[in-house]
Amino acid sequence: MSDIVLYWREQGRRFSLNTILLAGAVLYTVFLCLAGGRESWLNSYPEEWNWTIAQSITVTVKYVVNDLALGGVTLAEVTRGIAGVLEMPMVALQGILSEGFTFYGESGDVISIPSLPWPAVVFAMVVFSWRAAGKGVAALALATLIYFLIFDLWHPAMLTLSSVMVAVFVSFALGLLLGAWGYRSKRANAVLMPIYDVMQTIPTFSYLVPVLLLFGFNPIAAMIATVIYAMPPMARVTTLALQRVPASISDFGTMSGCTRRQKMWMVLLPASRQNLLIGLNQVIMLTFAMVIIASVIGAGGLGGKVYQGLKALRIGEAVEAGIAITLMAITLDQISRAIALRRPDHTEATAGPLWRKHLFLVSTVFVLAMIVLAQLFPMLQNYPEAATISTGSLWNDVILWVSDTYYSQIKAVREASIGYVMRPVKTFFLSVPWTGFTFVVAAISFAAGGRKLAIISGTLLSFIAVTGYWEQAMVSLYLVFLSVVITVIIALPIGVWAGFSKMADRIVTPTIDTLQTLPSFVYLIPVVMLVGVGEFAGLIAIVAYSLPPGVRYAKQGIRNIAQQSIEVAVMSGCTARQKLWHVQVPLALPDIMLGINQTIMFAFGMLVITALVGTRGLEHDTLVAISKVQPGEGIVAGLCIAFLAIIADRLISQASRNLQHQPGGEGR
Repeated sequence: MSDIVLYWREQGRRFSLNTILLAGAVLYTVFLCLAGGRESWLNSYPEEWNWTIAQSITVTVKYVVNDLALGGVTLAEVTRGIAGVLEMPMVALQGILSEGFTFYGESGDVISIPSLPWPAVVFAMVVFSWRAAGKGVAALALATLIYFLIFDLWHPAMLTLSSVMVAVFVSFALGLLLGAWGYRSKRANAVLMPIYDVMQTIPTFSYLVPVLLLFGFNPIAAMIATVIYAMPPMARVTTLALQRVPASISDFGTMSGCTRRQKMWMVLLPASRQNLLIGLNQVIMLTFAMVIIASVIGAGGLGGKVYQGLKALRIGEAVEAGIAITLMAITLDQISRAIALRRPDHTEATAGPLWRKHLFLVSTVFVLAMIVLAQLFPMLQNYPEAATISTGSLWNDVILWVSDTYYSQIKAVREASIGYVMRPVKTFFLSVPWTGFTFVVAAISFAAGGRKLAIISGTLLSFIAVTGYWEQAMVSLYLVFLSVVITVIIALPIGVWAGFSKMADRIVTPTIDTLQTLPSFVYLIPVVMLVGVGEFAGLIAIVAYSLPPGVRYAKQGIRNIAQQSIEVAVMSGCTARQKLWHVQVPLALPDIMLGINQTIMFAFGMLVITALVGTRGLEHDTLVAISKVQPGEGIVAGLCIAFLAIIADRLISQASRNLQHQPGGEGR
């Protein structure tokens, strides 16, 4: 009891100081707004004071890449050589699955080796899916591959699959090595973790420019950009999985006489198998999130189909390719998840038909038979174009019908949203003095996490101002703020409903699982179809993409409430409404806060994609930097987005921890 009294006394003292600081910051901001004088440096940071770090980075990077030479060799030549090495497995896979191989002899002879016939590829992939994840996933894999064939997407789909497989392998291997290094060395882990934070929060467009300079405009550059984006979660999972290995297993390896390297690769990593495979699942999904973004710098494949379709407003083609990406992502997600959750079975199968015991031999015989038959029947080598269909005109007709039928309603909703919600909020964010905004955020940070968090928040916001990106940052922030508010309003009731009702959960959980599997770019297709381009389209796309984590964590918060807390509320005579608002929601608040945190992170992740439909904040600057090959501008604008995301992440995470550490907060 005395601990609780002391806790609340300390909280009272902190509340008084926090209230004074926050009130002072708000009054200062209001005073600046009422005093006017936008020309004052306290309101608008002077342009002539801008720190031209972006231009300096651009000049430096271009010089280092193209002109600085050691021993007569430039960095660009070295990286092109690395790209050539990485290109070999990708070219090999593409040749096996779709393009074949062409060899030129010294006398000018051309030898062509065709790719595997499509029936052989379909059979092999379905058999692998069945062995890895069961009949249901095998049926899904078969349907996916048939979709590729029927809609004449086999070639781009196989190109995408090849690049994804290589990128996943490289990301998995690098993540494994860095994660093991972080586990062995606390000093290395302390350095690597902030680097992972920056790699995961900086927008993908920002590091596409330096990757372009280093590796050129080609699929290898796109693959390397994908690895940069997808590798950090694997490294984090590896370090965490190794830290969770019981000490008894590590001691067993030591007593068995293992060297340090043997213990790592033969004891600790095998013991972490399931967690590592879950990390692999994350790598696969993040790789698919980059499929279309990477098409901006020459990745091609299905991502290129979607990008070119949207760019040329050929919505039908974009929809077909978007569905193909979604099907491929869901199939690989289901396979990797099944492998991750499966327990090793060391027993020998004694029952079952003979062909099942020798499935590898049966598959090999079938593939060889298809290769031979494809020489006699060309339709087995290349799926006949006459048997393909296209729904492009159908989608275009649907769009036209929707536009004609519901034009007035869509226009009314769009204009009302822009006029009464979006424009006023945008005007507010742009009119707040930069010093006042910085002081208010620093005061909130101090109240949530103390002096250190306040200094971090103030410093990061000041960086945005002095580099000349304040106005663009406020445009991006207003869009994220509105999106998160709308998402939370939608997600919380759905999550609470799914937490209470098993029937609702059977509907909600598969839906959000599917939504979370969809690559981010796919969300733009229906939005552009219905409302065109602009900030309103970006808002809808961000809300749709950010919805799953909000729903998931709200449901989890309700499910995690201890039954005894519910029983106490019932015995106290609470009505259902009182029990919800005074017991269940407050106890679920830490999980709900984590859901809001993830919603904000998803919103910032989708923000960068919305630059392709006409939003004009920092995300637009990162996209322009690619077209103009300006790495400095892209990196600095990306850092500004990352800093906004980091501030929001730290504030929400600290608030969630504060709620959990309150008396009674851990005994839910």
